[in-house]
Amino acid sequence: MLTKTAFILLALTSLASAQDHSFTPVDIEEGRRIYRSDCTGCHGGEGASVAGIDLVRAKYRLATSDEDLVKTILNGVPGTGMPASVMPHSRAPMILAYLRSLRDAKGQKSIAAPSGDPARGKLLFESRIGCAGCHRIRNEGGRSGPDLSDIGHLLNPMEIETEILDPDAQYPFGSRPVRVVLKGGSALTGLLLNQDTYSVQLVDQEGSLRSLQRSELNRVQSAPSWMPSYRGKVDAQELADLIAYLRRQKGTQ
Repeated sequence: MLTKTAFILLALTSLASAQDHSFTPVDIEEGRRIYRSDCTGCHGGEGASVAGIDLVRAKYRLATSDEDLVKTILNGVPGTGMPASVMPHSRAPMILAYLRSLRDAKGQKSIAAPSGDPARGKLLFESRIGCAGCHRIRNEGGRSGPDLSDIGHLLNPMEIETEILDPDAQYPFGSRPVRVVLKGGSALTGLLLNQDTYSVQLVDQEGSLRSLQRSELNRVQSAPSWMPSYRGKVDAQELADLIAYLRRQKGTQ
């Protein structure tokens, strides 16, 4: 059986290889999933919620390199709030892949105005744009889209902007739209929640949970996002206002 030290060396070898060969989209997507699940509670969506640490900009307290950060992820920091990880050791570099993708995204050019008004953004969300018809915030709103009560903690401003303008570009909440075709010929679209050897679970466009047996299905395929693009439908100031409002949504307030 491999020792923990051997596992760490394996993870660092994977990281070194990834530095020579770019991380794949699969690596980045898996890193996103792990980071959102295990890291945002303390570090936030932008990686800068802990004082003195900015994971996206590679500003650490103890680590001086990506290799050091992998060791920190795996071993934790005794006497602090950073616990050792129970994840498979080979997956730690995937978190770095995701953080690097955010670092690269810093160069993306926002088309939003420099600052926004959360109060105006709230009105846009609830009325003119109608986001609340599909999305909930603190138990108010629709159920067919992801709950956005914690979006300000999970996503950075550029990711929120991308979600509004190019909803098919990323699926940060992990729920991908799919089209399920039954053996009888009828079809159903929904947000994929889970699937295994025997069943597929999804939320349909009415917000209802559906569990379908694999034996009933002909195929499951990707589908376009239900959310329309608002590119060209909101101006720069409205976009900034909406982002400002969503950035305030950080769970219980």
